[in-house]
Amino acid sequence: MGVIEKHYEDILYYEIEGFNQYEGFTHLFSSRIGWDQKNIFKDLSKILNLPDERIYRAKQVHGRDIIIIDNQDNKKIQYEEADGLITNIPGIALCTYHADCVPVYFYDREKRVIGLAHAGWKGTLNNIVEVIINNMKKGFQCNLNDIVVAIGPAIGVCCYEIGEDVVELFKDRFDNPHIIIARDGKIYLDLWKANKINLINAGIKDDNIYHSNFCTSCNLDTLYSYRREKGTRNRMIAAITLKY
Repeated sequence: MGVIEKHYEDILYYEIEGFNQYEGFTHLFSSRIGWDQKNIFKDLSKILNLPDERIYRAKQVHGRDIIIIDNQDNKKIQYEEADGLITNIPGIALCTYHADCVPVYFYDREKRVIGLAHAGWKGTLNNIVEVIINNMKKGFQCNLNDIVVAIGPAIGVCCYEIGEDVVELFKDRFDNPHIIIARDGKIYLDLWKANKINLINAGIKDDNIYHSNFCTSCNLDTLYSYRREKGTRNRMIAAITLKY
């Protein structure tokens, strides 16, 4: 599995291979090619054919709070603190911002519910994907067997060096030693694998999880990386929308 390049005029974006086989929704991950960072949602509106008022995003704070969207004013939502969104309303987009952190996309094939999470190391440690899943079950009676998930582009274990303080936090929370890799005197964290563990522990089938395997730090020709670019303000957008 991996990503598939897509183009809208001169704008490059990605879909996650395997996850894009389902016809009930549209998803994407933006790039640095063709996107206007000052008008990034204008570009997204063109690609998704949605007006800006139908594009929802919140203020991300690396937490585990989520918002269930049921036609609230999206201008108000923009100022609410949350790192996950869920809806069952067709024709609106859920969006999160990224420049190394993991986007995690959710789709219930039967209940037609979508979700999106922003999972940096803090969100991964605090298991935001479980919060999304629990709210899908509680709020929409979703069945775990019907939920498919995609783990999007992010900084990979090839590049994501961490300090001992973060190492200890993950060792305390995760039993799997393979998420932390020692190499050449440095320590690296596998955020993709950690989120997959969280998903499986929450009840998602392994076969229902799709992987982008696309590292932001390794692919600066098309992606932004906060770590690699020493604090870039530029961001990519993850987006998912239910079709009518």
